[in-house]
Amino acid sequence: MHKKEVASIALMVWMLTVSNLMGVPYDSDLKFFIAVTLVGFFIIVYLIHPVFSKPAYIRNVYRMGIVCTALFGLIIFLRVLELIEYLS
Repeated sequence: MHKKEVASIALMVWMLTVSNLMGVPYDSDLKFFIAVTLVGFFIIVYLIHPVFSKPAYIRNVYRMGIVCTALFGLIIFLRVLELIEYLS
C-alpha cells in the first residue's frame, strides 16, 4: 500500500471519528468540524511528505494545502468576529 492510499484512509477515519465525537453531545457546528478536519489533514500531509523525492501527487497535495489554509484562515477569522461581537 502506498503512502497516498494510507493517507486517504487515515483522513477518512479521522473525519468519521470527529463526526461521531461531535454527535455525542449533539453539537453539530460545521465550522468546528471543518477546522478539526483540516488540522487532521495538515498532520497527515506532514507525515506523508517525502524527504528526498518529489512524486507527482505532491504538487496536488500542495495546492490542496493552500486551499485548506485559506479555508482554515477564514474559519478562524469568522470565530474572532463572533468573539468580538459577543464581547461588545
